[in-house]
Amino acid sequence: MTSEHGKKHRARHVAKTVLAVVGGVVVVMALLAAALVYELNYAVSTVDTSVSPDGNYTLELQSVGEPMFFSPAGARLVLKFGRYEVSRMDTQISDDGGQVRPTSWQVSWEDSGAEVRLKGSEQSDELVTMGFDGSVSTGRATADESLGELPDAETDTSPAPTDGGAISSEVAQQEAEQIDAGYKAVYDAALKSQGYGYQVTYSAKGDERVILSQDSEKVVLLIYDRESANGACALFALESCPVEGYGSWSIEEATLLDEYAYVYETGEVIASGKTSWSDAGTPEFREATGE
Repeated sequence: MTSEHGKKHRARHVAKTVLAVVGGVVVVMALLAAALVYELNYAVSTVDTSVSPDGNYTLELQSVGEPMFFSPAGARLVLKFGRYEVSRMDTQISDDGGQVRPTSWQVSWEDSGAEVRLKGSEQSDELVTMGFDGSVSTGRATADESLGELPDAETDTSPAPTDGGAISSEVAQQEAEQIDAGYKAVYDAALKSQGYGYQVTYSAKGDERVILSQDSEKVVLLIYDRESANGACALFALESCPVEGYGSWSIEEATLLDEYAYVYETGEVIASGKTSWSDAGTPEFREATGE
């Protein structure tokens, strides 16, 4: 009887031991799987850092997770003022399954913030502007656009400017002055009374934009669109962009609030009343623009 009882006791002990071993193996495998999932999808490491000329700001390029089977690599830009984070932006870089690395970006520091070019062999370059005010905007570069690249002084063989080149420069300068005057005229005539501010910023392409207001939900800005069909006016779009996580926003997500015509000859500002690009606009606007 005692022998039978001992056998049963040993059997229960062996069963408990086996269960404990199996349970331990399962726990270890679950932990390894969780670690693998974290490493592949969420692990963040700083790849490269750029410091502003005054030393106050730093911009970090980070990798997020690991690319699998030639998939895009997760990337993150983090702008900091000292120890404090100003803004961040998450994106992906398509580079034939390659990881994010120092050669994946190019940074140019401007008065209003950092302008970044993110590069991958399977994508057009992504242009990102990280403003010191916390604004973030993105766009895509065309094949011939460059950022922060200057010709080598020893090998530059560009011909000296001709009279035609000087005239072209003068025309471009006049056009830029007209656009600047249009920005100010539209603001003074239609927007200043609404309590908007006036902050001039530039996109990664160098396009001028005026931020009128910004909060945790939206950014309202004024953008030069184009010249009118009859060449008599400069057209400016008043747009609102939703603010996403970490304060990022993109002009690609903007909605039209109104469009204004700045008449070159008289300096008059005419509101279109348009809230969609398909709207025709007021009779006064159509008459002034020839559209």
